[in-house]
This record gives sequence, C-alpha cells and structure tokens, in this order.
Amino acid sequence: MIRKKNKRRKRKIANLLLRNYVFLYFLMTFILVVCLIIIMYVTSISIKNIDQARIVATHLMKDDYKTIDVSKILDVNGFIEIIDKNLNVIYKQGNTPDNKKKYTRKDYHEMILSHQDAFEYEDDYIYSFAYNKNKEFLLVVGIPSKNLQSLYTKDSKLKPNIILKSILFFYMITLVLGILLYSRLTSKNFVTPLKIILNGVKRITDGDYSTRISLKSENEFGELSEAFNLMAAKIEEETNLKEKSEKNRRKLIMDISHDLKNPLASVIGYSDLLIKNPSIDEKEKIKYLSVIENNSIRANDLIKDLFEYSKLESTDFSISPKEGDICEFLRELIAAYIPQMEGKNIHYDFDIPEEGIIISFDHKNLDRAISNLILNSIKYNPSGTTLKIKIENMQYKLNIIFEDNGIGIPKELVKDIFEPFVRVDSSRNSKSGGTGLGLAITKTIIEKHGGIIHLDTDKDKGCKFTIVLNKNIFSL
Repeated sequence: MIRKKNKRRKRKIANLLLRNYVFLYFLMTFILVVCLIIIMYVTSISIKNIDQARIVATHLMKDDYKTIDVSKILDVNGFIEIIDKNLNVIYKQGNTPDNKKKYTRKDYHEMILSHQDAFEYEDDYIYSFAYNKNKEFLLVVGIPSKNLQSLYTKDSKLKPNIILKSILFFYMITLVLGILLYSRLTSKNFVTPLKIILNGVKRITDGDYSTRISLKSENEFGELSEAFNLMAAKIEEETNLKEKSEKNRRKLIMDISHDLKNPLASVIGYSDLLIKNPSIDEKEKIKYLSVIENNSIRANDLIKDLFEYSKLESTDFSISPKEGDICEFLRELIAAYIPQMEGKNIHYDFDIPEEGIIISFDHKNLDRAISNLILNSIKYNPSGTTLKIKIENMQYKLNIIFEDNGIGIPKELVKDIFEPFVRVDSSRNSKSGGTGLGLAITKTIIEKHGGIIHLDTDKDKGCKFTIVLNKNIFSL
C-alpha cells in the first residue's frame, strides 16, 4: 500500500503539468477560433455595409443614361452598356470584354428576366441588369471579379490589411495574457512551495532549528516538506543534545571542583597546622590526623566514583554479561550488607523466589548498581527504617524493587536525582553527603543492561526504586 501511494504521488506533478499544458492548448485554440469568428463577422459587416448603389444597375438607373455616374465603376475597370429595344448597343462606358454591337434576342430576354438586385457571375466578370420601361432600354453593369473587393473597401475604414493587423494584435495580446495566466497557475503549484521551502532553509541556516514548514500538497512537494521537517527535528534534537552535553560538562567540572575543594582545603589546613605547631599534644594531633584521613577518603571516593562514571559513560565501554541465577546473586549481595543494616537498626524484608531465574547480566557492574541503592537506604535513613527488597518475575520482564519507609526524596528532585552530583541535601559540606554520583552510576549500569530504573517517592514517605530488566536481551 505504501509503495502504491508513493508511486501515485510521484505521478502527481507530471499530471499537474499535463493538465496545465492541456489547459493552455485549449485556451489558445479557443482564442484562435474567436479571432477567426471575429474576422468573419467583421468581413460580413463590411460587405453588408457596401454602398451597393455603386454597382447595382437598378440603383444607377436614370432616364437619361448619359447622366449615369459611372466613375466608381470605371475606377475598377468596369463598364456599362445601354441596349435599346432593337438589341443594339447604343451607349457604353469602359472596356467591355467582347465589345458587342448587338445582342441576340435570347440573351436580351435572359438579361431582362434576371433578378435586378442580384449579381450574375460569368467568366471573370460580375454583371448587374436593369430595364427602363419609360425609355425602353436595358442597362448592363459589368465589373471584373478580381476588382470587386477593392470597389467595396476603397472608401471603407475597414481595410483588409487593417482588419488582419487588428486581429493579429488581438491574438498576440490574448496569447500573452494566456501565457501569464499559465505562469500564474504554474507559480501557484511550483514556485510558491519552493519559496516556502527556501525560506525554511534560510531560517535553518540562520540557526532557527525549531523551523517547520507546512505544505498541504499531496505530491512530491508534500513529501519534501515532511523530509524537511524530519531533518529540522533531527538537527534540533542533535543541537539540543549537544548543548545539554556541553552544559552537563561545565556543570560536572564545577561540581567536581566544588566537591574536591572542601576536603582538600581541610587536608591542607590541618596539615599546615601540624607542621607549624610541632608541640601539639598527641591527643590533638590524632584528632587532626583523623580529620585529614576522613577528608582524604572523601576526596579519594569522589575521584574513584568520577573515574567509574566516566568509564561507564564512555562510548568504548561495554558490559560483559554472563548467564546466572539472579535470585542467588541478589541473596548473596544482600547478605553482605546485613551486618550494616543491623548495626544501624535497619529492619529488612526480602521476597526473593526460591526457584532460580536465569538471565544474562554483568555480575560485577550489577553488583555496583544494586549496592548503591542498598547503601543509600542504610546511610541516609534513620534507625528503625524498614527496607524491602523484592523480585517480580514476569514473562519477558524482571522487576527488582527496593522500597523503604524512610525520609524519602522531594518530588521536585525526582526528575534530576539520577543526574551527577544531585543530592537531597544541598549542603556540599554535609558529612553524610556522598559523592553525588552513586545513583548516576546505577542508572548508567542498568541502561547498559538494556533496562530502566525509576523512582516513586515523596518527602517523609520513603523511596521505591524499581529496576526493570529484559530477561532475554542478552540470551545467547
């Protein structure tokens, strides 16, 4: 179906061009037909408006035939003849074709019987006849056929060349208007979408990556619009990621500097105090050395966590999954922290299936990820807190849940809690504050396993961390 749709779309512009060409063809044909009709109409009007008195015998007839005005007829090499009742030519003007002196009775009768207002065509001449009853003579008017039109239009403003030039001018004007109309249609269907796309490209070039274009066309321009918007969205996404990465990098450097500053300042301060005061008693000296040791450990832990986090974030890093029983793994891991829980009076409740669940996972890294959750619950919650650890086994997924009823985390921090150097306690000098990298490391390790981790919590309502792993993602 998709292929058919794409194929139909690709034919759209060709069909549009064909439609426009056909429209232009019929438009020009219509204009030509109109011009021909106008020519015929003007010509007919011109002929109808001829002063027939110039050539029709009945209009020229006078009792005194010598007073007949034959100047117009002579101008076109025509002639007139006067034939008496005895069939003799008694008067003529102009050059007659046969120069007769006398007509036969048959010819005479045919001429008299001819329609007086009609033309008779014979050889190369056009004849008109009229009989004068008063004087009993026949008037014959003859004009060469080839000169008839010049007689018609000699005094007329509608000359043939003027008519033709006018029609040609009208046709050219109409043709230009038709071409302009066609160009407008083409512009609407082609130039306008191109301008919209070029404007979008310019805005992208100027750095406005939120630019999107809207073309409601169903042809290739519609596809180009969709491709442009997809490209712009990709560029915007990559730019935002780059900006976010740069922002995170700067923040990371600032946080590292800040977190190393305090313990190193303590180490330097107390070391300088011990060096400059050698007479300090042993008890005070041990106290200062303990401070130096604790701050050195804090700085060392930060450096180790930072190294671990940087290694996990590297594109070259990959985990080494091996198949194993996740239930047995979790039981052994929890057992190692039971003494710390009991030492701080942390109650625990474990719900781990006796039947083994075999999945592929990186034992060392998953140990680190889960250990961070357990240690945080022990370290930051008060005595009497209950920690529950449970495995939910589903068909394709495996949920590992860590839930306590301790101090919780404010909801406004939930979206950022897995970012580096985000702590619930904003004080950087807090003795209970960790490196701020534990949850970031946990999240990265879980994601390297193809899983996710999310937190449900609120202040004074405890925390519920849920790790979701795909049981088959690393299966061989």
